[in-house]
Formats: sequence, C-alpha cells, structure tokens
Amino acid sequence: MGFTDANGVDLSGVTGRLIQTVDLVQGPAPQAIATDTVNGHVFVLQLESSATAPGDSGNMYLNRIHRTTGAVTGSMRLKGFGHGLSMGCQPVGADSYLWTECGPLHITSSGVAFGKSVTRFKFTDGGVLDATAIPQAQKFTPPGSTAGTGPSFDPTTGLLTVMYHKDGKRHFTRYDANLAATGTWTPVGTTFVMPAGEDVTPSVPSPYPLEKTLTSQGYQTLGGVLYAYHWAPYDAKTYPDTVPSAFPGVAFMTSYDWEGGQRLDRQVVTGADGLERREPEGVAVEVDPATQETRLLFGFSNTVPGTTGSRDVTICWYPTKPAVDGVKVLSDWVDLALASGVTAGAERPRGRLVALAGTTYLQLRGTLTCSLTADSRIATLPHRIRPTRLARQNVPRNNNTGRCVCRIEANIRGELWAYGAYSDNAITWIDLDGVSVAWR
Repeated sequence: MGFTDANGVDLSGVTGRLIQTVDLVQGPAPQAIATDTVNGHVFVLQLESSATAPGDSGNMYLNRIHRTTGAVTGSMRLKGFGHGLSMGCQPVGADSYLWTECGPLHITSSGVAFGKSVTRFKFTDGGVLDATAIPQAQKFTPPGSTAGTGPSFDPTTGLLTVMYHKDGKRHFTRYDANLAATGTWTPVGTTFVMPAGEDVTPSVPSPYPLEKTLTSQGYQTLGGVLYAYHWAPYDAKTYPDTVPSAFPGVAFMTSYDWEGGQRLDRQVVTGADGLERREPEGVAVEVDPATQETRLLFGFSNTVPGTTGSRDVTICWYPTKPAVDGVKVLSDWVDLALASGVTAGAERPRGRLVALAGTTYLQLRGTLTCSLTADSRIATLPHRIRPTRLARQNVPRNNNTGRCVCRIEANIRGELWAYGAYSDNAITWIDLDGVSVAWR
C-alpha cells in the first residue's frame, strides 16, 4: 500500500510523461529542470562539456524546449555558473526568469565546479551570461554556506528554496521569490536541516552492487513537503570485473515533512524504466495549465541512439489528483501525427494514457486509410504518451484473402509502425479503436 502525502503525491504510484528523449544543444547529460507553463516552455540545464573538462569547469548551457512538441526552441550559454544542482523558473508576462546557482565557484577535490551563490536572470535566446559580470547586488550567498548551493521555486506558494552546506549538513531555507528578486532575502519560516544518515544507500533489489553513499540529483519543495532526488550508481569501482560501468544504477525519491523534519517516504523511482542509460537528473514542480493539477516532475538522462557519449532528456511526473472511479487520466486524448501517405478515416487517430489498479495503459482510437505494401511507419505519438518499452497489439485491417489483422508497435521514439503488409496483400485501412496495451 503506497503512502500519499499532503500534496497528493504517492512516490510508489503511477507516473505520467512530459517530454521524452529530447536531444539537447550539447552532448553532456542534463542537470536541473524547470518549466514555464504560462509560455509553454521546459528549461533544462546541462554542462557545456564533461564535468571535469579543463577550462570549461562551471560552464553550462540552458536549453529551452517546447512543452508540447519537445522541439528545442533556444539556448543560452552560462559561463562560470556551476554544475546545475537545481533551478527555478518564474514567468513574467511573455518572459521567463530563471533562478540558478552562479559563481564564484567552489571546486571540489575531483575538479567539479559548483556555484556558491544564487541569482535570477531573464532567458535570452542565443545570449551569453558570465557570472563574473553579474553585479554582487544580484547574487545571494546563504549565510554560513561552505560549498555549492542551488535554488528551486514552488509556483503554488511563490516561495524560493535555497539549499546550502553548513556545519557538514545540507540546509534548506525558504524566501519570498518576488522579494528576493529585488535583493530582499528574509527567511520565511524555519530552516530544514537534512537528518543525519539520509545519504546511506538503502538495501533494495539490484542486479549489481550499489555504491554505499547516495548522490544528490536535485530537490524540490511543494507546500510543506521537501522532495529529494537521489541516485545509487552501480559500484563499478569496487567490483570492476562484475559490474558493467555503462549501466547507471537505481534512482530514489524521498519526501520529508518540512516542519517536523522527519522522513515521510522513500521509494525506488520506476518511471521511464526502459531507457538505455537511465540516470536521474533534476526535479521540479509545475501546475498543469490544462487541468490545473499540481505535478512533481523528475528527469532522466539517456544515451542518444546511435551515439556513445551524447545524452538526451526525459521528464516524467507524479500526479496529485485522486483517481475517478478507479481511473487516473495521465494524458487526455491527443492527435497522432500521421506519416506521409496515411490519412485519417471517419474518426481521426488519437491516443491517451490512463492508469487503472496501478498499471498504466496506452489507449488508441480512430481509423486510418493507407496503401501499405511493406512494414511501415504509420504515425508518431506525442511525447506525453510515448512508451519507454516497446508496446504492441494486433488490430483489425482490411480483409484480403483472409488476412484481416495486422500488428502495430510503438517504440521509444514514439514511432507507430504497422506490420504484415505485402506487395500482393496491401493494407488499405487500420482500426485503432480496440488498442489498450500496458504502457508500463
């Protein structure tokens, strides 16, 4: 039985999808994530190059992605900002303002750079922002902070949370974001201090040994709950002969009661389980503009197909609204993009995601007409309903010499294929109305 917190989040429950396997402007992994639902953007920070590249330490790119199509619509270069621990976004009219860490930099013994201050700036497509050029009055360093820091924004309260290291522990303090933007940094309420021992890797089923200490991959506050995203990599250093270094490990999400200070829940994150290289990266909160549902977002890095080092980004989310008659709609009906030569029939082809009894189903409806004489792509699914494991089902087609069924398959890139057409037995129409296949 899962635990549902005050926000309606069940960390062991079903999850939806915002965007999937979006290629970024640079090769390295994504870091922090945030959204601007007013203007329809997703923002993703990524390192300019590998974490320890000489001369590039602390440089990042900020990607702007279309919230519906997944297309990259712009980017900024951030010089000397840090590692991208966390990020927040505040829409102001047609503009997006980002909260991030920034220099001066804290360089670890392994050469990784983290920003010691927090700042706010407007996204400018193609812009270059140098941390050394930002006036000191526009930077904030938490009192007593000894290392890197990072902000996150809660759109439901208007509060900005700043994480920092003090006395060997992670501290989290909240501020009014609008006041902070003017240079007034007055703490709101109490400071949350991460309890001792929370970075010890839990004992969970794993195909390979895990590193004993968790790695922080981001955090987010939502109301009175703090969510911490962690990663337990497979321990290839201790067991080099048995652990494949290309496989990342296990992701965890933990919730804490802000006022009481105690852990509420900790669960293995199971979303997007079919990604080839599934490395947790970034957590955020948004209010969906269509449904007004508050959602806890979490991201993953993955290897771009056909490459060895380039990474893409997938962002999933936990719902907060309860099921209606046992069903949660994770993505309502949305049109499929039909392939060339394929047209809609009497009812246009659409898809949605629903969760029932803990299982999420991809459902399709509508008919299409075509002239297929070989296995062919017939449509592309929107990002929000693309599976991370191959989904397939047999469906009705035109009856030709007794052949009246074909197989459709949806893959990780959202391509919907039809199989079973031949030069002497063409498929001229396909009925999708009965498709209801386990999505995860």
